[in-house]
Amino acid sequence: MGTVDTLRLERKGRTVPLAQFLSDYKNDVKICYGFVEGKDDPSYYRRIINNMIDTDCSIILYPSNGKENVKYVFDEIHKNKNVSNERIVYFMDRDLSSIIDDNNLIIDSHVYITDNYSIENDILNSYTLGAVLQDLLGFSLMPLTDIEKVKRLYDEQLLYFENKMLPIMANIVIWKRNNTKPANYKNLKTKNLFEIIDGKLRQKYTDEVTIKMFYKDSQTEFSNYNKKEEDNVITELQEKNLVHQILRGKYLAVFFIMFCNSLITDYSNIGIDRPTNNGNKLNEGDIMKSIALRARTPKSLKVFIEQTIVQYYKNIAV
Repeated sequence: MGTVDTLRLERKGRTVPLAQFLSDYKNDVKICYGFVEGKDDPSYYRRIINNMIDTDCSIILYPSNGKENVKYVFDEIHKNKNVSNERIVYFMDRDLSSIIDDNNLIIDSHVYITDNYSIENDILNSYTLGAVLQDLLGFSLMPLTDIEKVKRLYDEQLLYFENKMLPIMANIVIWKRNNTKPANYKNLKTKNLFEIIDGKLRQKYTDEVTIKMFYKDSQTEFSNYNKKEEDNVITELQEKNLVHQILRGKYLAVFFIMFCNSLITDYSNIGIDRPTNNGNKLNEGDIMKSIALRARTPKSLKVFIEQTIVQYYKNIAV
């Protein structure tokens, strides 16, 4: 392994955020700290927290490169008697823990767990779409009736997408339960399987070809595929009402971006007007940079921040 690769691994190592935190940590009651999973997460959580605390208080967030590393940091900090745990919070994605045991999930009053698979699932809804329509896509003068029409179309197509993704998510559940390797489902290129034209989702291939492409992208032998087992897991997900909750956030992000871009190119076929031309097509990098800014904060997240960071600052002010 070369020097560059070694440095890259060191930057992603589980000790990196902990070491940075210990270096930064001060016995200053006006500073709180937090650990998140991904590199794009701090901007989302920091904005929400800063809007809920006084201007003379602050929050420092550390991306940890995954849930396993967040748990490692949590365990190590709780062994350290020189830090104040009441000033530290943690943010984790639920992932598939609603249906699969997750040893890295932390149940603690200072740990926030997303309502659905990831924070993207809470951001990318029809309410956010309405704001994105007006602020980013060039539909700033769109009548309310048309906004509601587009939001209904989005909800319809999202439901269709969730059901079309069920076999894929079912196989991910199977792989995790069986500890199948390598099963690199993060490699799936969702836009290679679907397209959105005139605001409507279209699957490019048959169900059989789609699942084969998924196995290929995930570097998993298709000989491992078991249709009966897949059907059983799909039934389990439906009976437990988890179809929406377990859709991987990164897959949902691709769908959301494709839908938004279809509105720009196909608006006349959808039956809406775009009187201004000051909007641009979006890409996945815009999710946290600009789309998340227009999303409502999940109620569970507000409650968590109020009960931890906000309450802490109230206590020290007394």
